[in-house]
Amino acid sequence: MKMFLLDASVLVPLLLDYGEKMLDIASKVSLYTMDLTIYEVGNSLWKLVFLLKTIDLRDAVEIMGVLMDLVRKGFIRMVYLSELDSSRIIRLAVVEGLTFYDSSYIVAAEKLGVTFVTEDKELGEKAGK
Repeated sequence: MKMFLLDASVLVPLLLDYGEKMLDIASKVSLYTMDLTIYEVGNSLWKLVFLLKTIDLRDAVEIMGVLMDLVRKGFIRMVYLSELDSSRIIRLAVVEGLTFYDSSYIVAAEKLGVTFVTEDKELGEKAGK
């Protein structure tokens, strides 16, 4: 089974495009994300509703519900900072000029042996090193 670590730049568009179909899609692969990504998704939905007005509140609530179902049902597994080597994260952040948060994705993907998926070109390039 293919295994992927997703950041919010990938997770938000997937949820917007596929909604509840994500439950079926996620059952065919192993998906992981960082625990703070859930908050990032929520903030992105808030921005789409409140600032950009590109989706309505009802849609945002539904999408957040789908995400929480994915987590509760184990289709998306959480990776917590306490499970990672924080000294490796901070070293990587400084050496590569990344934030601690972005570096945590790289370290998590390395630890889990999964493919890290992001729409952030710079982060993706640095993760590929």
